[in-house]
Amino acid sequence: MSPLLLPVLVVVLLLAILWHYSRVRRQRGIWRERERALEQILLLRELLEQMQRHRGLMFGVMSGEQSLANQRWTIYQQVGQLLKRALAHESSLFWYASWHHMQSLWEDIDVEHEHATAEQVLTWHNRLIVHLLDTITAIAERHDLVRFGQLAANGDGHWFELLQNTELLGRARAIGTGIAARRQNTAMQREELLRLGRRISDEAYLVLARLHAEPELRLSVASAVREAEESLDRLVALIETLLQADHHLKSSSYFTIATQAISAQYALADILLERLAREYGLLKTPSAGRDSANA
Repeated sequence: MSPLLLPVLVVVLLLAILWHYSRVRRQRGIWRERERALEQILLLRELLEQMQRHRGLMFGVMSGEQSLANQRWTIYQQVGQLLKRALAHESSLFWYASWHHMQSLWEDIDVEHEHATAEQVLTWHNRLIVHLLDTITAIAERHDLVRFGQLAANGDGHWFELLQNTELLGRARAIGTGIAARRQNTAMQREELLRLGRRISDEAYLVLARLHAEPELRLSVASAVREAEESLDRLVALIETLLQADHHLKSSSYFTIATQAISAQYALADILLERLAREYGLLKTPSAGRDSANA
């Protein structure tokens, strides 16, 4: 061996070792960032569910259904607790403009709702939840936790489509609760509920069919998919009943059945998020929202 070759080999070996350790450190850093991102998504998923629930309850109360007031207050307190928990992630969430918009709208609702109309408060809630979903989208996209831009999400990535479904159902829950609470309803509100009912029929079942078709997921989600489909059927039928001129549907009953449909979507999303949590070594799974599923 040439006396010059040995130093060259040593240098090459050292460079290879340094490159390997640098790559391992970089991968570990990416893994830790994804782990933190998933923790944030699990928290925001809980916040999303309670914000949606608060919207429906408040619109019902402001439309005249005072029997929902105690539930509204309980959920309001839960939202406050979740926002306090989010402070632990403020250094990361700070960089998302949608997060700041969401916080600002929640403050507006908290301060101004007594001086606003039910329709104004409903609009604020709708905008707030759009910003919250945008925050979840940005986190998931940045850390590759769902395959945006493809023809279809990867199997576990269907969790995001399910969260989008919850918002479609959540809007129908809110406006339907308000309609049921009032003796007089505007044509615009009824038209909006009719439009939402049609969208639920056209869109909400699609992700359930895709989940059932996933070979790796079919067995683990079969029961939850069936429950989600049945609860959607009940909600669609209830919307049709509510839009009839001679209905005698209580707003609290409508809210409960709509909540069951939404909770079934969250239950499926939780199964998929739990799979991701296990992949990244997280022990906590999103379950808080299920505790009050039938409230």
